[in-house]
Amino acid sequence: MRNKQNRTLGAFEKTFWLLDLIDSKDFAIAGEIEGHKPVSEWRKALNKAQLRHPNLSVRIVMDAYSRPVFKHASFLPIPLRVLEVDQDYRWEQEVEKELSTRFNTEKEALLRAVLIQRPQDTVLILTGHHSQSDGTSMTYLFRDILTAVSGKELDPMQAQESNDETLGLPEDKVSPSSQRTQPLVKVNKGFAPKISSHRLSKELTNNLLERSREEYTTVHGALCAAALIACRAMRKEWAEKKIELISPICSRKALQLDDNYGLNITTHPVYFEGDQEFSFWQLARFAKAGLAGTDTKEHVKNYINFFRDLTYNTTDLNKIIEVLKEAFNQEIMVTNLGLIKYRTDFGSLKLKTLYGPMVRSGKGMEQTIGAITSNGSLCLTNTSDTPIEGLLLEMENILTRACHSV
Repeated sequence: MRNKQNRTLGAFEKTFWLLDLIDSKDFAIAGEIEGHKPVSEWRKALNKAQLRHPNLSVRIVMDAYSRPVFKHASFLPIPLRVLEVDQDYRWEQEVEKELSTRFNTEKEALLRAVLIQRPQDTVLILTGHHSQSDGTSMTYLFRDILTAVSGKELDPMQAQESNDETLGLPEDKVSPSSQRTQPLVKVNKGFAPKISSHRLSKELTNNLLERSREEYTTVHGALCAAALIACRAMRKEWAEKKIELISPICSRKALQLDDNYGLNITTHPVYFEGDQEFSFWQLARFAKAGLAGTDTKEHVKNYINFFRDLTYNTTDLNKIIEVLKEAFNQEIMVTNLGLIKYRTDFGSLKLKTLYGPMVRSGKGMEQTIGAITSNGSLCLTNTSDTPIEGLLLEMENILTRACHSV
C-alpha cells in the first residue's frame, strides 16, 4: 500500500494553494461532544488519525520545475491547542482566531486542532488548508478521531490520487528547460472573519425536510432561498442587485471515492436577478434546478479541465494569481454537508453537533452559510469579514414561515 503522499497538486488543489496566497481560504469545523477525555488521549487520537490519512503528513513545496507538490514529512505533528473554560464560553471566537492564523505550508502540518474543555462537554475544532481537503473529508476525520479516542484502532488508508489522476488526466508538466518562475508575491494582509452559529430544532429540521420533498426541491434549495431572501432584506444595497450564490458540490460519489482526507469538491454558481418575483418555494426550486447535473463525473471533469487550462503547464504563477484575484466575488455561498453519515456514539463520548464549514469563501463582503445535520438537527454557521448581524435567526424565521405556508 502506498501510504505516503508524494505527488504534484491536482488542478483544483493548485488553485486553492494559489488562492490562499491572495486571501486565506483555510476552513474549520467545530464539534460539540458530550463527555470528556484526558488531553493525552486526544493527543494519541490525533496521532492515530494522522497515521491513517497520508494527506495529514505532508508539506507543500516547490519542485525543480516550479510546480507545487505534496511532500511526505515523517515528523510533522498536528498542533493541538487546549483551553479549559466556563460553560458559556463561545467556541466561535476560537474559530475566528484559527481562520486569522495562516498556515506555513512549506514547514507545518496543514491541519490544526483546538480542544475546548467545558464543565459539561467538550468542543473540538479542526482547521485545515483547503488545498488538501474539504468539509466532507473533515467530518470523516471527526469520526476517525472520536473512534481513536474511544480506544479503537484505525486502519491506514492509501494515499489519495488527485481528482485529475482519478479522471485519467496527466499531471502538471513543465519542460525542464522552461524559465523558472519569479518569486511568488504573497499578500501579507491580515484577516478578521466573524463567526456566528445557530442550531435549528429537530421539529423544524424535520418539517423542512418533509416540506422540501413536497415542493419538489431539497433542503439545500430551501437554505439557498432563505439566505437570499434574508440577505436582500437585511443588506439594502443587495435588495435589487443580481446576486451570485455559489454551492460547493461533493464529487466523491461521482468519482467513486472512499473516506480519505482529500479535496473532492467542485463549485457552481446560481444567479438570482433583482427583479425576480418568486415565492419562497419557487426560489428553492430555482436554486435546485440551477445545480442540475453537477453531481456527475462529466461535470467534475469539465470543472477540473477549466482549472487545468488556467493553472497547468506554466511557470508564471504570478500571472495566474492576477487572474484569480478577480475570481470568487460571490455575494453568498451555501456550503451544505447534509446529514452526517455515521453513528454519533463513541463509547463514553457522543458527538452532539457539528458546525461548519466555516471559511472565507470570497473577498470579505460575502456571507458564507455552513450547514450540517446531525442527530436530527440542522446546524448553521455564517462566516464573513462583514457579517449581516442576525442573518441566521432571520433565516430560521423565513424557513419556519415557509414550512407553515399554505
